Amino acid sequence: MKAKSILFLAFVCIVAVSCDQVGNKPTSLKEAYADSFKMGCAISPMTISGRNPEAQELLEKHFNAISPDNAMKPESLHPGPDVWNFGPADAYVDYGKAHGMFVLGHTLCWHNQTPDFFWTRPDGTPKSREELVETLRSYIETVVTHFAGRVDAWDVVNEIVAEDGGFRDLGWVHAFGGDGYEVAKLAFQFANEYAPEGTEFYYNEFNVWRPSKLEGVVNLVRRLRADGLKVDGVGIQAHWGLNYPKNEYIEEAIDQLAELGVKVMITELDVDVLPISKEGQVIGRSLQDPQYQLEEFEEFLDPYKEGLPAEVEDQLAARYEELFRIFYNHRDQIDRVTFWGLHDGASWKNGSPIPRRTNYPLLFNRDLTPHKALDAVLTIPEPPKAEQ
Repeated sequence: MKAKSILFLAFVCIVAVSCDQVGNKPTSLKEAYADSFKMGCAISPMTISGRNPEAQELLEKHFNAISPDNAMKPESLHPGPDVWNFGPADAYVDYGKAHGMFVLGHTLCWHNQTPDFFWTRPDGTPKSREELVETLRSYIETVVTHFAGRVDAWDVVNEIVAEDGGFRDLGWVHAFGGDGYEVAKLAFQFANEYAPEGTEFYYNEFNVWRPSKLEGVVNLVRRLRADGLKVDGVGIQAHWGLNYPKNEYIEEAIDQLAELGVKVMITELDVDVLPISKEGQVIGRSLQDPQYQLEEFEEFLDPYKEGLPAEVEDQLAARYEELFRIFYNHRDQIDRVTFWGLHDGASWKNGSPIPRRTNYPLLFNRDLTPHKALDAVLTIPEPPKAEQ
């Protein structure tokens, strides 16, 4: 009897393990997509401060790659001509390394969240070309040297391509007289020169799905690589909505970038559910006018202050299912998918393009409970086949 009981228990254990591997879907994003791509999340210093252990536990359960939301942008690292602030960024990098995560540096060269002194002299006059080159060189050298061996990859240049495929005449590009290619080339040149061997270098851009902009990004990467510069990947920023962009545009962007021989990342992923921005990409400052906080506008533009209606919850789940079906089907081309925030309360979409709205663009609610979308995303990967 004893031998039979042991044999029966062994059989039960085998069946239980088999069911767990085959019949039950994973409860973690990084487990569900372990054979597909890295699962990333943008975090703030608050997330890893220890003041919200439940949020930190959620982060560690679901994600194996991290991005800094603001801690490594120029205004954070170098807010004044003689001022450097590496503390929050060091904490971010140390946390990622301690937890075995892929650590991204974001971002070295960007027109936004960069102080004016990068481009102008103390008296306010524009810097000469030689001064601009030295400013960019010394900044990149200081930053990538400080984090050498601790950062796996850098978003070297961010959002330099215009909607028509040319260059945006902002920040560094404007300072250089409109020559966006020179700016990108110098930034990648300095990153290549000062970062240690093994560090990866990326270009990161929004609206890459737009055909004209996609062409501009493809041309930029081709030119940089033709000039002998190491460009390892392109991030497709995914600040999208319930109704846009068209799925075929997303797939075309993935295919065209993968044909370049670079890694493709889906970066900054969120799905806007609010009026205006759920229908299409909105940028600019016009919607930040105070009139849009008046009562008659607020009722229309910020309708879900008390919670997300069930029908919209279903739409959000359906959209995330659509998107992750695309990502999973292109898993041989995609290296990483990164959400821009851990939960709805941490999302920048509560303040853009209209301030002080209540948005629900991520997989987790403000109280860290999951949206229906989480389950939809977890069900997509095919379960492992049972061993014969």
